[in-house]
Amino acid sequence: MDPKSIFNELQDQIERGELAPGSVLKQELIALRFGVSRQPVRQALDRLLGRGLVVRRPDRSLAVAIFSEREATELSELRAILEAAALEQSAPLLSSSALRTAERLNEDLFAEYDPAKILELDQQFHLTLYSGCKNTRLLGTLAALRGEARRACLHQKRGTQERTDFYEEHAAIIAACASRNFGAAIEHLRRHLTQTTARLLSIPTEDMP
Repeated sequence: MDPKSIFNELQDQIERGELAPGSVLKQELIALRFGVSRQPVRQALDRLLGRGLVVRRPDRSLAVAIFSEREATELSELRAILEAAALEQSAPLLSSSALRTAERLNEDLFAEYDPAKILELDQQFHLTLYSGCKNTRLLGTLAALRGEARRACLHQKRGTQERTDFYEEHAAIIAACASRNFGAAIEHLRRHLTQTTARLLSIPTEDMP
């Protein structure tokens, strides 16, 4: 297995929460797992370090990064700026069918137990809202930022206030788009990203519901 493949696998596990924030990544164990020498593992870890997904600890070991409150806020504010731009372009072009799809995805998300499926449904929900946006560079940048923020979905366990907040905020965006109140839709989206999502990103692992 080459360094890129190892990097992609570890990145996906970090973003899905399978490698929890604060987890130490030991080269020898990763090499054993993938059946490779330490060199491609070291190269993959260097790429993760460059992406900010892992950090170097005082003892020189590497661990999965933990979002500070400031970092979570910065990421969520950047997402809010870009996703608002995508929604502004997309919303006037959304059909009633697309809005019904978004509504169904939100209902499915509210009822889901599996964190991996929650991640997928949340991504599909937002992609549906931005389906009218034709700026592929903007959408590509958003995809990368959403990857960093995927761990917020791990705190949306069924029956919690966090899950209810996400459901209601998503529903408010859909309703505003349906009534063609695009300014309100963008404002609901900004609030969703800069308040609820930012708060979930900075919850320590041991405090997960």
